[in-house]
Amino acid sequence: MPIRINLLAEDQALEEERRRDPVKRAYLAAGLIIAAVLAWTSLLQMKVMNRRAQFNGLQAQWTGLAEDYTRAVDQQRKVIEAEQHIAALHTLTTNRFLWGTALNALQAAMVGVDHIQVTRLSCVQTYRTSDEVKTTTRNGIEIPGKPAQATETISMKIRATDASPQPGSAVDKFKKSLGKIPYFAANLRKTNGVMLTSLSPPQTAAGGRQPFVTFSVQCDFPEKVR
Repeated sequence: MPIRINLLAEDQALEEERRRDPVKRAYLAAGLIIAAVLAWTSLLQMKVMNRRAQFNGLQAQWTGLAEDYTRAVDQQRKVIEAEQHIAALHTLTTNRFLWGTALNALQAAMVGVDHIQVTRLSCVQTYRTSDEVKTTTRNGIEIPGKPAQATETISMKIRATDASPQPGSAVDKFKKSLGKIPYFAANLRKTNGVMLTSLSPPQTAAGGRQPFVTFSVQCDFPEKVR
């Protein structure tokens, strides 16, 4: 029976031993792990880039919506201000003071009051204005503003003479007559609406005519905000 001799047996054994070397296996395992980590890192990087692109798109969309919202709020504010101005003009037009009605009521008050002669009539109508207050935001809370306003003050000053047989005796009757006229009773101030502001002592005009007194009466209307 032939005898086979493997002259490479020793070399093959060394090669097999090197193949089973644990250090080499460790290097191989480490290489596989590093490759896996690199692949996972690349995948995460792609996801981050994708999410960043989505975020940038949403941010741009939000910026556009914010600009549209700001424009809409500004337009709404302008509409509200215009409506307030129109309402104020309408109120001023429909509720403006009519001096003709007041003078007609004064004429009615003269009926039945003898010896009283109006020498001067002064009608005063003034306005005290206040500036507009803009809408502000404090601590996240919106504080509404106020439109510009004008406070109307109206008074009628009557200077007259009383030449009755007893000068001055008709002054109080004339004052009460003013307060009884329906227009004055409804529109003058409820307190001190008609006030006697001056009364002179009896005096005689040149030529020796009937003695008379001069007096002043002031009629005040309530203040109104326009």
